[in-house]
Amino acid sequence: MKRRSSSIAIVIGFAVSAIVAVGTASAAHPNVAAGPINTPPASFSTSGDYATDVLGDPWDFSNPEDVPPYMTLGTEASNAIRLDPGSLHLNGHGGSVVKLVRTWGAILPWGHDGLLRPVDANSYTRLSLSANFSTPRQVGVRFWNEAGQIGTAFLDPADGARAGQGQYSFDLTQSPLWTGKIVRVDLLLGFPIGGGADNFTMDLDWVRLHRANAPPAPPASPTVRITSPSDEGGADYATVAGNPWDFAGPDDMISTNHIVNSSFDGTAFNGVTQGNDSYVNLPLRMPLNTDRYHRFTAEVCYGGEFALTNAPGGGMNARVIWFDEGGQAYVDSQDIVVEPGCNRMTFDLSTVPALAVNDESTAHKGGWRGVKITYLRFDLNEDPGTRAFSLRDIKLADDAAFSSGTFPIRFDSSSAGTANIFVTTEQGSWNGTPINPTPVQMAVGSNTFDWNGGGLPNGTYWVYVVATGNGGVGSGYSSGPVRIERPVGSTPSYFVPLNPARLLDTRTGEGGNLSALASNTLTEMKVTGVGGVPPTGATAVVLNVTVDAPRTSGFITAWPSGEPIPTVSNLNYVAGQQVPNLVTVKVGANGRVNLYNSEGYTHVLADVVGYYTATQPAGGGRFTAVNPGRVLDTRNGLGAVAGGTAINLGVTGVAGVPATGVSGVAMNVTVDQPTGPGYLTVWPTGEPQPFASSHNFVQGLTVANLVLAKVGAGGQVSIFNSFGSTHVIVDVVGYFSAAGGQFVPVTPARIVDSRVGIGTGVNGPLGQGGSNSVVVAGVGPVPANATAAIVNVTSVNATVPAFITVWPTGSDMPTASTLNPRPGVPVPNLAYLKLGTGGRLNVFNNSGSTDYIVDVFGYIVG
Repeated sequence: MKRRSSSIAIVIGFAVSAIVAVGTASAAHPNVAAGPINTPPASFSTSGDYATDVLGDPWDFSNPEDVPPYMTLGTEASNAIRLDPGSLHLNGHGGSVVKLVRTWGAILPWGHDGLLRPVDANSYTRLSLSANFSTPRQVGVRFWNEAGQIGTAFLDPADGARAGQGQYSFDLTQSPLWTGKIVRVDLLLGFPIGGGADNFTMDLDWVRLHRANAPPAPPASPTVRITSPSDEGGADYATVAGNPWDFAGPDDMISTNHIVNSSFDGTAFNGVTQGNDSYVNLPLRMPLNTDRYHRFTAEVCYGGEFALTNAPGGGMNARVIWFDEGGQAYVDSQDIVVEPGCNRMTFDLSTVPALAVNDESTAHKGGWRGVKITYLRFDLNEDPGTRAFSLRDIKLADDAAFSSGTFPIRFDSSSAGTANIFVTTEQGSWNGTPINPTPVQMAVGSNTFDWNGGGLPNGTYWVYVVATGNGGVGSGYSSGPVRIERPVGSTPSYFVPLNPARLLDTRTGEGGNLSALASNTLTEMKVTGVGGVPPTGATAVVLNVTVDAPRTSGFITAWPSGEPIPTVSNLNYVAGQQVPNLVTVKVGANGRVNLYNSEGYTHVLADVVGYYTATQPAGGGRFTAVNPGRVLDTRNGLGAVAGGTAINLGVTGVAGVPATGVSGVAMNVTVDQPTGPGYLTVWPTGEPQPFASSHNFVQGLTVANLVLAKVGAGGQVSIFNSFGSTHVIVDVVGYFSAAGGQFVPVTPARIVDSRVGIGTGVNGPLGQGGSNSVVVAGVGPVPANATAAIVNVTSVNATVPAFITVWPTGSDMPTASTLNPRPGVPVPNLAYLKLGTGGRLNVFNNSGSTDYIVDVFGYIVG
């Protein structure tokens, strides 16, 4: 096991001018919190102090979290460190350091960590403190910004800090490096002024890192800390599985290692660790969905002193270790620095980027999300010697959520008064929606407001509280979100086309997944608030889903998260094959859709091309199905599209599509005679070409894929071919405008399967030149008044290369194919199809024989 090195000696020269700036040290750290910083506006905090506003815990040295009273952890080059009531005492000498905002390099951040809760340099520009020094000496501030640049600021060296009690302030904006996110801040205690003894004592009363217009000394404003929702989350995996890991007895673990003198007292597992790999192996009583359960909390008490040395009495590092069945490898989390005494530590294993959760020495860096875990353990510490411990609780939780009733918003306040409570879908934003109609009466200590959702749509919400009391205003922001996830019905909806955007790529970690999907494994993909899809209001999304490098044959199923897996497939594949298919799927109550892999081990990609919403957009968003009409066939004159080139294609005013008023088109795009593997990207002409694929293909194969494309400049779409050359055939099957019908997403259902006789008049495979008319309207979730259906059609058991055409019963068969079967390979394709006479569709096979399957994902009414 990897171990942390011992503490680094810090020697500081103080014969400097008022501000010293040191150049770039490294690039931005991957664990720095993404997005806006949780900094309230001045009107929400008369205190205006970082520790008060962001940590909910001012640096008043009333608790060990302010500055842990241990060498290396809270200070450097000091001794006799202790917390007296309301002050931090230490004995030091020139070069002593007090760590106010701490980071631990590549260690997984938790608690008061600057990587997790960085300082907004634009808001907090002054540092003030009150301290009692035994002798006059130089005092400074050193800081690190997220780019790794180090800046320092000092009191005037001619004065410094005087002997006795005093207050001091630093203007941090004098350094050009005080910018962006500040992830670490140290107080530097330097050499004596005017000679004399180097050793000194200090009692630090308080420190404030505050706005320029806020008072240097702590005002009486309320301090607010939200305790629910929090980063500990909500539903706990082990509890849902039937037995929480509360260590009331031995059934809360499978085995241990390097632990002696162990016992249970009904509330904790007690023992002594010995050696570097002291761990508890946790029971997994049901499949562990790592996309859902990602907030890890452990409560454990340690004896002894603090040290990080690789020697007995050192190694104060914990970690989480799991076995990735898909990658066939053990995976280590980053080290987690712990300290003597009782720790309740929470960290999010679902990091961005995904590999940030993995220790740098881990051979297999698979991240956490989308991983099939068959073994999970908690390593208590890496002390090569012995150390007493008491393990009280481990939770592995989902975000907090509620679907009915109320959710308790809890917060602690330092004073009585009133509070206003807000929620927002944008983490870090202070432009939220008030959820209490009148101010809440607030008491000192714990307060609870039961939120009923207030008519807000399903979504993930962050909570903040603005409290008024003691003549001032204070605020607090939740460390974790809460989801509203009421059951989602089948809602008539309108389509909003998007320039394609990649939401998931398990090869690169895009979307949070860095591990290919193992067999019988799902990933819950976030589809709201990303890629142009709004955070609330989307009823369904349209995705191009691709599998890459599968090891065996299998299939992918997409369905709304939170619902039982349906008996349908969206795309089927064989080993080594790269297969795309368009997917239209209802959004789950938690804003996600599930992607399930049946067999083997395969990478999965997903690009969003649009979404459906119950609110009619400016472009109309209603669908009109047309009999398929060919608008492009490069085999007839234009010639194959060369690799690295794009063509523009007019899609309005042709094949039944109006010349104006069209926001998007549905097209079946087929590649023929490709000279090598590659992909097509289809996007609105005039907009930037996205990093996304609309179609993937291999050499020599004819393959079709449905594409929903936003219409660009001049009523055109652009089509780019990545490699080699290929012919491209495009058949328009419908369009979106202010006229037409509304789409209704449904829980996916199988309505036809010729292999087992499911479907009206379905009696086995279609032979050469054979056709069948199948009933869609009035079957399964499709009502009798449906005018069109969104179905996935799959051919299986084909005997020869062929094509299948599906069209509305009662209409002439079009000169267009819906999909192209081939022997030994299941071939799927999504289709937006007008329903014909009797709510039926005709299915035709031109050669050989093939079974066929029809799965429905929605329908059109009106």
